[in-house]
Amino acid sequence: MSQWEDGDLRKDVTVFYDGCPAFDNIAYDDSWSNTGYNVRKFLVTKADSPDYNTSSADFVVYRYADVLLKKAEALNGQGLTEEACLPLNIVRQRAGLPDIETLLPSGIELDSEEGQNWMKEKIIHERRMELAFEGHRWFDMVRIDGGDYALEFLGSIGKNVERNRLLFPIPLTEMDSNNLMTQNPGY
Repeated sequence: MSQWEDGDLRKDVTVFYDGCPAFDNIAYDDSWSNTGYNVRKFLVTKADSPDYNTSSADFVVYRYADVLLKKAEALNGQGLTEEACLPLNIVRQRAGLPDIETLLPSGIELDSEEGQNWMKEKIIHERRMELAFEGHRWFDMVRIDGGDYALEFLGSIGKNVERNRLLFPIPLTEMDSNNLMTQNPGY
């Protein structure tokens, strides 16, 4: 089941899938992957790179969409759910999607706790779609709800993860340089 909303313009430039638009005049064959999908987001055409391995594009350090989505998350976390719609909708509009308020289920008010929880899930999902393959997902999962979101998500896909493995070990050089520092649990 696809996580992409109907009409999301990001899908065709982010992933290859059965029936997707051709890339560089080559139709995608889903047998090229065990899952039927492949990453398309960072590929350049032969016209840009004869070997597909170089690009004239700048390396992205931080994206405006990331700023907007973090702002939406922060506003929602403060209970300012209606204000969180503005930065979220800027990202959604660029992706060809309707404003988030149009998706609000009947009976839920944005300014309620239920509305805030609904919005939180929508923001998490939007970050997943907008920032796909850019290295944010793990850090988002660990950051949300103190790691509970990561444990729940990873458990839902059959991964057995212990809480103490959500943090990286502190490098030995750092531990050696400060005898007051203690290693993260489990390492």
